[in-house]
Amino acid sequence: MGFWSRVGSFIGEAASTVKRAANAAWETAKDVASRAVGWMAEEAEKFVEDVKHTWQIVKPYVEHIRAGLRTAAALTAEIPFLSAALLALDKGLGALTAFENSPIAKKVNEAIAWAIKLAQRWKKSTQGEQESERLSAEELRTAKRHQDDLRAAEREVDSEPLRHQMELASVINDFEIARTDLANAIDAAPANFEHYLRLRATQKLLGMADRTLRAAQTIDDISVDDIFLVRIASDLIKSNPELGKEAALRLDRLLQQRYGKKLTPFVFEELIASWAMRAEQLGKRWDEANRSFSKDKILLKRLTIARDIQDELSEEETLELANLEKNVPLLKQQLDDVARQQRDIERYTGAAEGFLQLLEKTPEQIEQEDREYLIEDGALVGKILIDCAQNNVPFNELDNEQQALVNDYANIFKRESQARTELLLKAAA
Repeated sequence: MGFWSRVGSFIGEAASTVKRAANAAWETAKDVASRAVGWMAEEAEKFVEDVKHTWQIVKPYVEHIRAGLRTAAALTAEIPFLSAALLALDKGLGALTAFENSPIAKKVNEAIAWAIKLAQRWKKSTQGEQESERLSAEELRTAKRHQDDLRAAEREVDSEPLRHQMELASVINDFEIARTDLANAIDAAPANFEHYLRLRATQKLLGMADRTLRAAQTIDDISVDDIFLVRIASDLIKSNPELGKEAALRLDRLLQQRYGKKLTPFVFEELIASWAMRAEQLGKRWDEANRSFSKDKILLKRLTIARDIQDELSEEETLELANLEKNVPLLKQQLDDVARQQRDIERYTGAAEGFLQLLEKTPEQIEQEDREYLIEDGALVGKILIDCAQNNVPFNELDNEQQALVNDYANIFKRESQARTELLLKAAA
């Protein structure tokens, strides 16, 4: 089981313990939908294509969002809480003198001093004294070492004020770690769609944290939930992330409160957007290739007629005809391949949109939209796609009835997947 499937199972298990008025078919459909979108992300290369093709299309959009994370970049106005944060961190250093004989005291002292350095860097950048850059490779290693020390110390300190000061140091350090790891991940390109979704989840969580840090007037305006969100962001971007059940459920609740979406839609709507953008690009590519193909096909037909009926081809035309007879079938095959890729992506984009709507909506909403039939169909389509992923079954090897069911289900949600993508792009603008 992959990372997102495991996270989805945590949420599904928790939901199954809550008594609902919904019937068994509804619960089954939601469970299958949750597992299906997980498989679609983690086995995307079997469903659609390698992430590198899609990445070239979505990279400008992702880089634009990265440019918006400017808490530590040059701003015209100071971030209000920074002065208070520096005082609190300095106070934390003073409190540590009581633990100077403790093995962990020196490490925590160094970690808080490091956080003060980062906060001072932020402060200078907001005053226009310097333009902040991502951490260097050496600084990133230092930050991650201090991250481990601070988290260990938080578990040992009994003093609530001192613990909060260490959490404040952690949130500054974690934000810079996540920001730097995120920038490095974007530069390197994601390894697969599961990695891409972690990258985008990190961006969105940092965006939420960024807005909080900008708006905070005092350190008291930065809640334990804010600290948690930054911590999760710095964890998600790791090469081997860990997100336990309790953390996943807490993140699910916080996203519902602050973002208006639960964790699964929050993550997997990015898959829909990336595939929809790729499908649009393939459509444009097909249009361009088809114009060239049509022109060559007409010329091939004219020259063939001239040869067979009029027998009046020049030497140059004879050579051109030979080239066209060879190249036109190849161009037709390439055109068909692009069309097939576009149909595949649109099919799975529409299906994923349907699964997310099953996860986002209540039975009552589905009933009001007169879409009760989608509950049963959603479960069947999800099982088909999971089977395709698990057993590496190409779509064209499914029987006609299964293919028709998946296609019909995807077509129902095609417009809504496009609308979701437009909203995500608009939010990033």
